Amino acid sequence: MVIDFQAHIFPEAYIAQLKQLDGAVVLEEPDPHSGMMYFYDKKLKCRINTATFQGRDIERRIEHMDRLRIDVHVLSIPAPGADRFEGEGAVRVARIANDAIAAFCREHPERFVGLFTLPSSSIPESLDELERSVNELGLRGFGCFSNLNGQPLDREELFPIYERLAKHKLPVYIHPTAPLSTEATGMDIMPTLIFGWAFDSTVAMTRLVYGRVLERFPEINFVVADVGGVLAFFAQRAINIYAGRTDEIRHKYGLKENPLDSFRRFYVDTADHPASTLRCVKDFFGVDRLVLGTNYPYGPEEGCWLVKNSLKAIDGLELSGADKEKILGGNAGRILGIGAA
Repeated sequence: MVIDFQAHIFPEAYIAQLKQLDGAVVLEEPDPHSGMMYFYDKKLKCRINTATFQGRDIERRIEHMDRLRIDVHVLSIPAPGADRFEGEGAVRVARIANDAIAAFCREHPERFVGLFTLPSSSIPESLDELERSVNELGLRGFGCFSNLNGQPLDREELFPIYERLAKHKLPVYIHPTAPLSTEATGMDIMPTLIFGWAFDSTVAMTRLVYGRVLERFPEINFVVADVGGVLAFFAQRAINIYAGRTDEIRHKYGLKENPLDSFRRFYVDTADHPASTLRCVKDFFGVDRLVLGTNYPYGPEEGCWLVKNSLKAIDGLELSGADKEKILGGNAGRILGIGAA
């Protein structure tokens, strides 16, 4: 079974509610030069993500999946999620998004698995929506972001959500969003999408380790998009720094285990990187911690181009059949509790 862990969708009802809300994040008119549409964050005073409405035609999506030999899409809302809104508007946005994803999954249960978004500005409302998403909608994990409306993921306020996720043994999928560094650097969306998102994912993972979230909630599998930022590329530097001040770091942060061991407990998806990059990522995390990700339906050919690239990159690793099966679907199936895994 081939499972694409990074398969996005902006349901029509979700976008309609976002427009009606006119909240902190709004959808701009098409750019006059490229025709692209962007989400604009009023607080950050910049664009935070590209909008794509490809992939909404579910039958067309399934045609693509069949042609590319993808068995299952793990559906998630890309940035902005419900975390970017506040009050009753955030709750409405979350419910509409989760209802739409659940509807796709009910219609084609063998092809789609859904992740829920949460109105994280309110912890009680988030817990209610989490329970509804699991018990009524049948969604299988939390589609989180590398920060939640500018706040880091190791805040104590979020621990009730982690406790509930741990109780249900649900995974957390972390996708990058407008970085915590956006205001400080004044970065335009283009370098932000290229470099800033990778930085923010790496910060999120580091805070989850040093904030002892991974230690406190071992029942939760954290899956990080886009090969886990730049962690694998700076692994030796992290090893060197820790080796020189082990006692200091453990005392300061209260860590019971080597943080390098904790970092290797993350799962990461492969989107959208070539084989040369994936070799470095595989060397750090190991084949048991990689899952296929493609970033469908972004990109040319109605999103198919990135899928082809992702599958080609995994072929380029020249893995054994067993190891390739793990990355293409075995690891994801185990995390989500689906398929033969």
